[in-house]
Amino acid sequence: MPPGPEQNLLTPLNEQRATHSVLLQSIISGGRLTRRDSVPATLTTQALDWPGVLLEAGKNDVAAVDDVVGDRHYVSLNVDTQPLTLEVKGSTGFRAFTIPPLSAWVSPGHDPLTMRLNSALRYLRVAIDTLHLGRLMAPSPDDVQPVRLRRAYGVAAPQIARLMLTLRDEADNRNPGGLAVVEAVTTALGHLLVRHAGVERARPLRVRGGLSGVAKRRVLELIAAQLDARLTVEMLAREVGLSPAHFARAFRETMGQAPHQYLLGLRLERARRLLELCGADLSDVAQRTGFADQAHFTRLFKRAYGITPGALTRQWQC
Repeated sequence: MPPGPEQNLLTPLNEQRATHSVLLQSIISGGRLTRRDSVPATLTTQALDWPGVLLEAGKNDVAAVDDVVGDRHYVSLNVDTQPLTLEVKGSTGFRAFTIPPLSAWVSPGHDPLTMRLNSALRYLRVAIDTLHLGRLMAPSPDDVQPVRLRRAYGVAAPQIARLMLTLRDEADNRNPGGLAVVEAVTTALGHLLVRHAGVERARPLRVRGGLSGVAKRRVLELIAAQLDARLTVEMLAREVGLSPAHFARAFRETMGQAPHQYLLGLRLERARRLLELCGADLSDVAQRTGFADQAHFTRLFKRAYGITPGALTRQWQC
C-alpha cells in the first residue's frame, strides 16, 4: 500500500520513485550536482528528522559533482553486489577509486569535491553534523570540538557497514528505540570513522589570560545549575571577579566558544532531551531551558537541528 501524504519520513519508501535525493540537496552549501535523467532516483529509506544525522538509501542517479561543498560529513556505503568506480579530481587530474560492495567512502564537511561516476548502484548515505558528532564523542561537556575527517575511499570496515545498516533498520522500523539508540550507534560510527578517516585534532593552546581552573569550575557549575535562568556575561564575570570583557576573552580562550554560544548549545541539548519525554509542552520546555519565548526557542532549535521542536515531539507521541 503506497504511503499517504502524512506518512512519517522515517517510514521505508518501498521503492517509491523520487525526482532527486533530498539528503544531498539538504547538505550541499556550494557547487553543482549533475544528475542522469535516464536513471531516475529510487529511494527506499529516508530518516531526515534525527537531530544532527540524516540517512537515505536507494539507487544512485548522480552523474557528477563540481566543487560541491557539504556542510556535514558524508559517508556512503556501497550496498550493491558490484564494485563502484569513482573518478575524483585532484591536483594532477582525475584519479579512479574502486569501492567494493559493503565498503564506504568518506567526504568531509566543508571540503570541496569534484567527482564523476557512471553507476546506478544501490547506496546507503549518512550525513552527520560535525559539531553534533563532537558532542556525542566528547569525553566531557567541557571538551566539545567539531570532529575532523579526511577523504577516504574504499574503507572496508565491517563494523562501519553494520552500524550504517543498523541506522537504516532503525529508520525502516520507525526508530522504536528512540534517539538514544540513534545517538549510541552514531557515536560508535563516529569513533570508527575517526579511526579510518580521522585527522588528528590540534590541541588548543592555553594562552595566558584563560580562565583559571577554579574560575572555570565555578562558572560551569553555575551554568549547569541555572541553565533556565537569564544568565548574562556580566553575571558570570561578576561570579569570578572579572570584568565582562576580560571574562568573555578568557572564556573563549579556555572553552573554544564565546559564552553565549556555549550557553545556547547546552540549552538546546537539554531542550532536545526534554522533548523526548511523554507529554512534553513546547512553552514549558522553552521556559525550563532559558529561552525568552516559544517562538525564539523554535527558531534557534530549527537552525541547530534542522527540525522544529513541534515536529520532533510528534515523533514521540506516547
